[in-house]
Amino acid sequence: MIYKATKLIKQEMDRQGMKYSVEEFDDRSILFAGFGIDNGPNVRVQFVSTDNDNDVGIRLFGMVNNVAESKVDRMIRVINECNNQYRYVKFVLDKDRDVIIEYDIPLRSGDTTVGAEACEIFVRIMKIADDAYPKFMKVIWS
Repeated sequence: MIYKATKLIKQEMDRQGMKYSVEEFDDRSILFAGFGIDNGPNVRVQFVSTDNDNDVGIRLFGMVNNVAESKVDRMIRVINECNNQYRYVKFVLDKDRDVIIEYDIPLRSGDTTVGAEACEIFVRIMKIADDAYPKFMKVIWS
């Protein structure tokens, strides 16, 4: 099932000429939009809806994967620095030691604004990922 917020984000991305794909599951619908990080990997941002409300989980997976155990402490310091520097998004090191960028659109977002909000956050995530990526690579390569 494609949930309401996914449809609204899809409509706004169509209006703005953005490329995306949509997958539907029994318990969620996900809109994927990809981009290439400057001097880094190609990644996809996921816009996840789990019901017909407008609270959408936005996640960028694949920015940095499988951080070596010996570098976890330094990586967490960089994550904390990024969390202090960048508004709106949260950097996380997950249980697989992957660096993820997260943002959650509030439930109270209206039907007329949720698509534009999602597109704005997508553009911000692209800029933030380009800016933050070298900081993470310094840890990896040092």
